[in-house]
Amino acid sequence: MSEIVKKFIADRFGEKEGTSVNPGNIGDVREFAQELGSFLYQLHRLPTTDAKSPSFENAFAGSDLIFFEAEMIELLKVYQKVVPADLLQEKFDFAAKTKWSKKPVWVLGELLTQNLKVTDGKLVNVKITDKAVIGDPAFDLAIAWTIFDEKARKIFFAATEADEATINRARMFALRQALRNYQSQDIDELIQSRDASTEILKDLNYSLGRDFY
Repeated sequence: MSEIVKKFIADRFGEKEGTSVNPGNIGDVREFAQELGSFLYQLHRLPTTDAKSPSFENAFAGSDLIFFEAEMIELLKVYQKVVPADLLQEKFDFAAKTKWSKKPVWVLGELLTQNLKVTDGKLVNVKITDKAVIGDPAFDLAIAWTIFDEKARKIFFAATEADEATINRARMFALRQALRNYQSQDIDELIQSRDASTEILKDLNYSLGRDFY
């Protein structure tokens, strides 16, 4: 983990612990979306001194979306009876045509619910890992579909100043994560993956007429 990122998180949160976030323990969800978005906005603008690029060892965090094309094709094939595979493949292909064309930014790589800590409904810490690299900020923004509804996502993306192309890529990163955990043995991961799938399809104005359980 970069010393720059470590210091940034330590200066912002100190050594607070908290519990892992879930949609049920967020206080004011719009305030939380603003706070998390502000955190990522600042993270993505840190100096990239001593940064490393994506690699196999850090799970490809920050890599271009197109890098995950083969995996997405396989996931959609596996779940074609559950999700509208053709539609999602089309959206993936569209999003993958755009790339982060600006200077690579710090990406945490494991911005998962278990690494976001809350107390009394407020964000009090972000657990750091050794997965931080420089790359596409869309990788970090994927968490929006796991914990936020449509209105909160808009606040979150406004706070990060994400453009439409970055949001489209983030949505596909979120879909990849949701399908990877669709049959997880961890009940929290399973619920989050299916809730995220529902939110993604709502974004795309698609409804199966049923939930994913």
